[in-house]
Amino acid sequence: MNVKFARLTLVSAIILLGSSSAFAADQKLHDILPDSIKTSGEIRVGTEPQTPPYDFYGEDNKTIIGLERELRDAMGEKLGVKFVDSPAQFASIIPGIQAGRFDMGMSAFGDFAEREKIVDIVNYMLEGTSIIVLDGNPKGIKKLKDACGLNAGAVQGSIPLELLDKQKGLCPADKPLNVLQFPSNDQIKLALQSGRVDLSMDTTGVAAYSLQHQPEGSKKLALVGGAQYAVGYQAMLVSKENPQLRDALAAAMQALIDDGTYAKIFDKWGLGENKLDKVTINDAARFKDYLKLD
Repeated sequence: MNVKFARLTLVSAIILLGSSSAFAADQKLHDILPDSIKTSGEIRVGTEPQTPPYDFYGEDNKTIIGLERELRDAMGEKLGVKFVDSPAQFASIIPGIQAGRFDMGMSAFGDFAEREKIVDIVNYMLEGTSIIVLDGNPKGIKKLKDACGLNAGAVQGSIPLELLDKQKGLCPADKPLNVLQFPSNDQIKLALQSGRVDLSMDTTGVAAYSLQHQPEGSKKLALVGGAQYAVGYQAMLVSKENPQLRDALAAAMQALIDDGTYAKIFDKWGLGENKLDKVTINDAARFKDYLKLD
């Protein structure tokens, strides 16, 4: 065989092999992606890594792990691209999507009508919001209406903040609810432990996991049983100007549901009850009483 021809054939084979690795196991899914992402090979994700078991730092305090991170990895295999996480404060993620800093947001986001006006929402699981108090519940809080006259904390831009603000408007003048905003859940925990706030609210799955893994020696926190609010979807957020990415994410997640990968990841993280059979887009109307109180 001609040596020059053999070398050319080998180089061509390497190029073909390299280019094929950039494509997804499911070529149809890859083809849905916007050309810009096909070219870059990356999807930039805004996430707050302080929401275990969804997104949080591993033991090295650098690597983001969790259910949502594993879902992104699995979607990446389907789509043939890499999901690159950009840690951000929760309240900055939607503005970051609108400004083009992030291609998507995935950080225990809920789907509700007001949010659908500014971003497209791809729903992939169910979740709710619960009340958190000091262990032993010294203030005797059983429902959100019991927060009147107390101090409460929530993350900026979150569903818990909307719920608390709504309850604040229902409290009598002689028992006002004081709602404090914090950049992160970690700061709210400290506020609870110090007595600065009497209660907080958080995504039920996040709270349950976090409270099961409280460090020894710290003042313990607990969930208030029998009181859950804002039961509805948990979702991925995408710019309304990027419908191709929205549809690609929805199709990739549905493929994970159909082949069983999705169920394995949910069961691993103890969230089997939160699974969906079908991915939906902008479906907040299904839970029209999403922000209903007591």
